[in-house]
Amino acid sequence: MLFRDGRKLIKAGKLAEGCEKLEASERLESSVGALLNLGDCREKLGQLASAWAAFRKAESQAKHAVSDDKRRAEAHRRAAAIEPRLAYLVLQIDRPAAGLPPGLIVRRGGVPVDAELWNTPVPIDPGTYEIAAAAPGLLPWSTQVTVEARARRIVVVPALEPAPPPPPVEAVPLVAIKPTTVRTAQAPRRASTWTTSRRVSAGLAAIGAGALGTGAYFGWRTRSLAERADRRCPDIMCGDAEALRLNANAREAATTANVLYAAGGAAAVAAAVLWLSGAPGDTRIKPGVAGGAGLSVVGRF
Repeated sequence: MLFRDGRKLIKAGKLAEGCEKLEASERLESSVGALLNLGDCREKLGQLASAWAAFRKAESQAKHAVSDDKRRAEAHRRAAAIEPRLAYLVLQIDRPAAGLPPGLIVRRGGVPVDAELWNTPVPIDPGTYEIAAAAPGLLPWSTQVTVEARARRIVVVPALEPAPPPPPVEAVPLVAIKPTTVRTAQAPRRASTWTTSRRVSAGLAAIGAGALGTGAYFGWRTRSLAERADRRCPDIMCGDAEALRLNANAREAATTANVLYAAGGAAAVAAAVLWLSGAPGDTRIKPGVAGGAGLSVVGRF
């Protein structure tokens, strides 16, 4: 139904809507016919890289089919005719002496680009794209780039700069209290359990719990996306665009989960240290006589 709807839309002159229908049909049930029609539609829209990829995939599928030499030859001819007109984009990643930062993710148009494609000319449809890079503990970077038809554009992704450290937690100054009046009839007052340090500790504990809970969600999402990608494309070499997208999203979710686990663990440790070190003292002042009048101080610290 998607294939037929796409053909009707194309015949009615609605190329963009027709292409989307054909692409959805190809994702659900890939076939040489759907790929040939999709490649033809993308070429008419001027999306030459997408058309070239569709024709190449159609040629590969027809090569493994029985008695499909005619459509294989047609797919090969159409791809070869497009190839000299392709535009290319190279994402040149700076490699510092210390190596690339762990967890580095480079996106093109919001979609993660596999590390294997870095520093490699990749066919791309003409247009404007946002190129962005991010890694844990570093400042993100992004830029806009326009790729013209038949052009070869190189975008240098610079080494990311370290993010500024978070502001330190201000220490609470200790103030000496000089008693002016001693009342022996009153029971000694105990310091409040909730000191400033312990209030900060409770806040850090809540943040740590939230980070660990969110990390657990991204861990579950990683497994779910990876299983979906494996079901679509169980082979080592995969040309399925949807499976590659799911696999890239799974890696991104795994990186996010690791960062959240580390942040949650650090917050929990800091909360425990502040809770123990922020325990209140119990100090009492009473008069005494030991060879003369005076005051004695007794307490726990």
